[in-house]
Amino acid sequence: MKKVFVLLLFSLLAKSALAEPITEFTEFTGLTTLSVIALGILNALRPSIFLMIVFLLSMIALIDEKRVLKVGFSFTAGVLLGYSLIASALMNLHGRFLFLRYFVVAFGIVVGLYKILSSLGYVNISMSNPMKEKSNKILEKATSPLSAFLVGGAMSFLSLSCVLPSYLLVTSLLSDGFSFSIRVALLGIFIGISVLPLVLVTLGFHYGTKYAKLGGAVNKLSKMSGRGDLAMGVVLVLVSVLYLLLF
Repeated sequence: MKKVFVLLLFSLLAKSALAEPITEFTEFTGLTTLSVIALGILNALRPSIFLMIVFLLSMIALIDEKRVLKVGFSFTAGVLLGYSLIASALMNLHGRFLFLRYFVVAFGIVVGLYKILSSLGYVNISMSNPMKEKSNKILEKATSPLSAFLVGGAMSFLSLSCVLPSYLLVTSLLSDGFSFSIRVALLGIFIGISVLPLVLVTLGFHYGTKYAKLGGAVNKLSKMSGRGDLAMGVVLVLVSVLYLLLF
């Protein structure tokens, strides 16, 4: 009887010991997943790459409408590859220098506060963008699927100043405490959400005249692009603070 009691007590203690880490890991993964999805959605509404593909496909549509689908998807694939390379490089950087998390938190809070204040009209710092004119000239050369793919990859790096805060924060969140498969899955979700508008724009340009709803959705997406500064600022500050306190 004593042996049975001891075995029962041991099993209960083992279950309680395992339950807490599992619960903590589930909460950790769930909170990180929500943060990744929120930042991915807001990152998708950044005007940098979005306006580039609109400019590119508008130009291609005037030359040859049949090439819109191939050029649009090739450009999107190039951007996807570029963002993946950027994320991988940042992930390796965080893995080697663990103290960078504090820089990421500080950078996220500062950028987030700036976006909040600027969207509310308290701060107005106008900065010239010398890369805009150069970007348009590069885009004009993307007239074939191959050149569009190469230009898409280049544009992902040229737009880095616009998307850097969210990429820094997401890669820092995923750099520790996760298995390789979970890191790849969450990073894939983040980048996939980020480039989803490019797919919708391409489909809108190709099928917009045939399917009015799709064309209307692309128009609404165009109007929303670049208007998420307040939301982006709030999410950056919130996720940065939670990252500092909990992780």
